[in-house]
Amino acid sequence: MNHWQSTQDRSIHGAALSRRGFLAAGGALVVAVAMKPGAAPGAPATSLDATRPASWIEIHADDTLLIRTGKCDFGQSSIFTAYRQIVAEELGVPFEAITTVVSGDTDRTPDGGGTFGLLRTNVMNLRKAAAYTREAALELAAQRFGVPRDQVTVANGVVAGGGKSATYGQLVAGQDLRLTIPVGGELTGFGGLQVLGTPPLKPTADYTIVGKPYKNTIVRPKVSGETVWVGDVKLPGMLHARAVHPATLGSKLVAAGKVDKAQFPGARVVVIGNLVAVVSENEWEAVQAAQQVAADTKWTEWKGLPGHEGLRDHLRQSVKWDEVPAGKGGANKGDVVVAAAKTHAAAYFMPYLKHAPIGPTVSLADVRPDGSVTLHTHTQNPQYLRHLIAKMLGRAEDAVVIRTYPGPGHFGRSNGGNAGSEDEAVLLSRELGRPVRVQWMRADDMQWSTQSSTSQADITIGLDGKGRIVSYQADHKGPPMQDDRPIGAILAGLPTIDPPGPDNKSPVHGAVMNIADRWVYGAVPNVAEIGHGTYQIGQRESPIGVGLRDHSMRTPIQFQQNFPREVAITEAAALAGIDALQFRIDHTDDGRFKAILARLREESGWTTRPSPAPHARATGDGVVRGQGVSIMLRDNGYWACAAHVAVNPATGEVRVERLTIVVDPGIVVNPLQLRRQVQAGSLMGVSQALHEEVAFDQGGVTSEDWTGYPILTMAEIPDVKVVLAPKPDVGVYGQGSESANALAAPAIAGAFFDATGKPARRIPLRPEYVKAMLAT
Repeated sequence: MNHWQSTQDRSIHGAALSRRGFLAAGGALVVAVAMKPGAAPGAPATSLDATRPASWIEIHADDTLLIRTGKCDFGQSSIFTAYRQIVAEELGVPFEAITTVVSGDTDRTPDGGGTFGLLRTNVMNLRKAAAYTREAALELAAQRFGVPRDQVTVANGVVAGGGKSATYGQLVAGQDLRLTIPVGGELTGFGGLQVLGTPPLKPTADYTIVGKPYKNTIVRPKVSGETVWVGDVKLPGMLHARAVHPATLGSKLVAAGKVDKAQFPGARVVVIGNLVAVVSENEWEAVQAAQQVAADTKWTEWKGLPGHEGLRDHLRQSVKWDEVPAGKGGANKGDVVVAAAKTHAAAYFMPYLKHAPIGPTVSLADVRPDGSVTLHTHTQNPQYLRHLIAKMLGRAEDAVVIRTYPGPGHFGRSNGGNAGSEDEAVLLSRELGRPVRVQWMRADDMQWSTQSSTSQADITIGLDGKGRIVSYQADHKGPPMQDDRPIGAILAGLPTIDPPGPDNKSPVHGAVMNIADRWVYGAVPNVAEIGHGTYQIGQRESPIGVGLRDHSMRTPIQFQQNFPREVAITEAAALAGIDALQFRIDHTDDGRFKAILARLREESGWTTRPSPAPHARATGDGVVRGQGVSIMLRDNGYWACAAHVAVNPATGEVRVERLTIVVDPGIVVNPLQLRRQVQAGSLMGVSQALHEEVAFDQGGVTSEDWTGYPILTMAEIPDVKVVLAPKPDVGVYGQGSESANALAAPAIAGAFFDATGKPARRIPLRPEYVKAMLAT
């Protein structure tokens, strides 16, 4: 008999393979998850039945495959390229065999967790599921062929042994098979589920699909207009809404304005606590009526912020940095009070930065009379958003379904669930009994979304008589980095998760500043890195508990700590009279860093010499040019960047002419997509280095459009050279976009110093700040 004959479940490295029945036609092997009672430590009684979203992988009789993941694609393309390559590799099937990828919907995918660490941690769920599946198929084949399991192999989708062979589809044809694999974690928790067990993984040395430049299949439908974006979703009876947000971050509603019915007959005002909105069946009417209502709405006054011009003094003089326990660097060692021949000591600063998606957030909610909720959005963590919405409504989590779509990328703003308007859409739909679409306007998105946190650092570097670092000391200070509270829920006075603070027990919502920047200068004998956290600025002073809400953005915390470190290392190299790139080689004991720095020197056209450049000057007309370098270790990826800039001292204009990045990420899954990610990430970094800073006064954010928050223009894009230097024998997958953005700022600041002889210890390098730096 060709089919598996046993009626008992078979154990496949801890997974259970069962035959649910024979089928007259078709057939499939479906991979499901098993969360047994007690298998998820800390899971509340309301945890969902993780088996309901069904399968991670489905193998069909026609040899096609489907994969599902709770992760959302935000333009990285990893889910539609790298994920498919990794699963296909593990199964031993062609890349093209995976014809369908389902991602991000809570009712159609089996796992949770945000769209972060896509190739660091998240993909291990699918890779392990694929490994379990392959092993189950080999078991089926061994039974069918009548040979021992260890004599069965698979390649290119064909399983063979004992002189016989069959495709995956032929093995499952006519059967209804289920492979149940063990999982842990919590479905709607911040990190989601994790596949447990240790199925045998394919040796990386045998890879034939990983490493190939497969094209991203979702580009063409996006370009052709076939893709349904979140802004395209429509429901019968849908209303359009615009929020009327408070006058300041601490204002309470006194009286909502009224709609002139003669002018806007279809519009109406909805008030839920301090949440005010205008709805209409006509979107343009909603926009115009909301402007009228906003002008007529009365709010209490509040002034609890230092203003962005007073931020540095506020951080240094007003914040009590001893309210939160200090975090210590993992590489701390020795005694930094050791004697030094020369000492570099300076303070560094980074402002608040905006995620600033090109398209403001939009979402559509449908709350039914039975209390069930369907929410259409572009979140990066749908399961955690499901948790937040259920908590706000006081409903069970299984009453909420999140459907995700492509939308404007916002670089981590919604990796804790909400992107901005989802909760407002849900509350309005519940209030009105109809589907409601909430589109934030540009000013709403700029002023009421979260921002990447400000930071300051005091760094002291001691040098011996030969110019080698004998001590490195850094004190990093800043507010927390992850406020996932939905703003609509706060304004409406409804339950949310706790705000960031020292008493918040969540591992991601606390106030302790950890040292996230991996120490890379192992040859330095004495190191002390300390992180000092505090509350969000204005949060405790605000009557509604809303200050400058912070959130992670690309390379969170590490960016804020890497910038001062790398700029200070460049300045220390100048103090030692040594080339900045060679200085880094001299102080790392890691061969991978030495290799990529040597490669960077060749690829970038680096001129080996001390800084500042011989022609450096801080005054006069015409440009002066300089070179700068930075390095970073993130997610097991080794990165080095060289920037070449031109500075006009008379105007304060800084222009990045060339950017060269060398990356050794270990295994490169898809060189075509990785190169694209590095290019895009580095351009974001140039924009942050030259232009970006959140402006705010004593009441709230005053950056309300692209004039108040300028970003890099097409005309300013430099020549970007990306050099991939993989090292597959280390056995880990490398990530692409995050480090690239953080590398740019310190390299550009180093190049500014090289060109002018004046240090740049803050970003952005806007003309007004540049002129002040050059005048010192």
